[in-house]
Amino acid sequence: MRHASFMCVVVGAAAATVNGQVIMEDFVDGGGGAAFDPGLSYDFGTATDFTGVLDHHDLFPGALWLYADSVNVRAIGLAADEYIESVEVTWEDFCFPPCTTLTINGELGATASVTASQTSVIETWVLSTSDIGGERITSFDLSSFEGRIDSINVRIAPAPAGSLALAGLGGFIALRRRRN
Repeated sequence: MRHASFMCVVVGAAAATVNGQVIMEDFVDGGGGAAFDPGLSYDFGTATDFTGVLDHHDLFPGALWLYADSVNVRAIGLAADEYIESVEVTWEDFCFPPCTTLTINGELGATASVTASQTSVIETWVLSTSDIGGERITSFDLSSFEGRIDSINVRIAPAPAGSLALAGLGGFIALRRRRN
């Protein structure tokens, strides 16, 4: 349950630095126990929405296990123009054939999915806005008949207004320095 910042450089007449956020979900709280990151919301839906039998999931320190279950995940507390830019998931699938899937959902309805390619092998997959034609990602789904999610990294794109304000501030500072 860690948050990090990433830096983007705006290239043009004036350069500025814009902070974005990465939510790094490792399913561990500060004391080493099992916990969901407070920057993400997990909706497991109803107890029978995936297979018609009781769905099941378990949260352990360092892993979310899905036993015939699916979950919709959203970033919470975003500013009005912020959105999910990419989702990276590390998992291990124990189904044969592999059945653990990550699906991203775009704001206009586009989706893109990736399914585990191997059984009993740790894999990492990344899906981004480019996988859904540039649409902003609003949420993502994880599903499996028997899989373990080890980590999730969610990259948040900063609000464009903040980017433009910082670029303008950088240009103003550059102009001021030039005059002195």
